[in-house]
Amino acid sequence: MEWLDFDQATQQKNARLIERFLEMKVDPAYPLTWRDTPVEHLDADRLRAIIEGVFGTRRTVAKHLLVAIKKLLWVAIDVEKWIKPQDDPSLSIRVRIPKSTANPGWPMAIREKFESRHAVGTAARTCYALGFWLGNRRGDIAALEWDDLVSEEIELFDGSLVLIEAFEFRQKKNRNRHGGREVFIPVVDKLAQALEPLDRSKGGPVLRNAYGRPFAEKSLTGMMAHWNKQAGIPEGYTLHGLRRTFGTYLAECNIQARAIMEAMGHSSMTVTDAYVREANKKRMAVDIARAINAREAKRDAIKQRTPLRVIK
Repeated sequence: MEWLDFDQATQQKNARLIERFLEMKVDPAYPLTWRDTPVEHLDADRLRAIIEGVFGTRRTVAKHLLVAIKKLLWVAIDVEKWIKPQDDPSLSIRVRIPKSTANPGWPMAIREKFESRHAVGTAARTCYALGFWLGNRRGDIAALEWDDLVSEEIELFDGSLVLIEAFEFRQKKNRNRHGGREVFIPVVDKLAQALEPLDRSKGGPVLRNAYGRPFAEKSLTGMMAHWNKQAGIPEGYTLHGLRRTFGTYLAECNIQARAIMEAMGHSSMTVTDAYVREANKKRMAVDIARAINAREAKRDAIKQRTPLRVIK
């Protein structure tokens, strides 16, 4: 049942990695593979050699391979009782990879370049607006429908009432495991402007291609690269990068970490804290610069004063 809890993409990824491991030879000089070897023969030294063999060229794959093997070992320990927990060969092995530089945030200059090339009402601008102002993943943007747009009267903490439009939906990530995280994201003015010219009378998907059909989730990666190229934007700025930009934007607006977590649908504070730390780091840098400028301004002012004469 634990395996069935994973979504299809996670199952497929782990199945590929597990098969890759099971087909590896125990000893390069002999045909015996790990598939036909008792789990008790997989000790920490052998497992470390397997992971290090992949780590040398592809660190991320090595980490994912170790996670997949841990799943096999979990079955051997907790389900089949073939080995005892203290005999788990993976306990002492950790794979640390450097922070990813993929999907960087979009600087203001890049965002302005995209906006000047793609007019409001186009699929490119709609995808961009949904990606940034909702801060959600590719799959959620592709699946978003007009029925997800609700009008609701909200009582604020100060007791006042406001009527707002918001997108309310369950995120696709982990939908098979716990139904997906439910999010409620108000439509800010800039997003409302981007959606205003779109035809919502027939309902259905918010984001449509030139033929009026919804975009496939995976196609949005290629389309964003195409739209960026049209705008003269360098490679590397992605739809997921817009999500990261939104998280940073919220932190720079001094939004509380818990609110950022809810807005972006994070399952833990780990990722959210990274946005807050980055924003605080910039604030501290500005404070340092201001303090230095103020101190130097005082020194310059002192130098320009006429020195006092000493009377004997």
